[in-house]
Amino acid sequence: MEMADNMNNKLTKTERKVIIAEAVFVIGVFAYLFFATAPNQIFPLQGMVIVEPDFVFEIENGESILVSIDENFTNPIRLEEGDEVVLPPGEYFWKVIGGYRESEVKSFIIQSHVGLNIKERDENYELENSGNVDMNVTRENEFGISSMTINIGETEDVEKDNSSYEGRQI
Repeated sequence: MEMADNMNNKLTKTERKVIIAEAVFVIGVFAYLFFATAPNQIFPLQGMVIVEPDFVFEIENGESILVSIDENFTNPIRLEEGDEVVLPPGEYFWKVIGGYRESEVKSFIIQSHVGLNIKERDENYELENSGNVDMNVTRENEFGISSMTINIGETEDVEKDNSSYEGRQI
């Protein structure tokens, strides 16, 4: 009787192979789920230089983004879906937070961009700083040269005449 019980408790080679295959399959599924659901950065790409200041972060499997000027995220900015932020020119580091997991750290650079728009109005010209840095605008006409500062997103009304204008980063 004892011999019959021992034979019933032993697994055949085929049964052992099936159990090992099932274990490998289950471990594979868990590994796939772990890596497939990890927070991931899509845009901006690692080391990318961005010229347009109104870009959009693209992520997957994450709830928020941390952006910092240092790789250690000493004073990060946390962005949630729908948040908007204007970042001045410079190098930034970012990562995605998803639950208790974080993506790898990537970096991007926002390049400085000087933009001067001149709009003709009825009685004057409107100078607009459309860049992402404050700028010094030089005005040259028959009376000489003068300059003014126009901050990011601001405008300045000037008299209509035959002046030429040039904008430079401060």
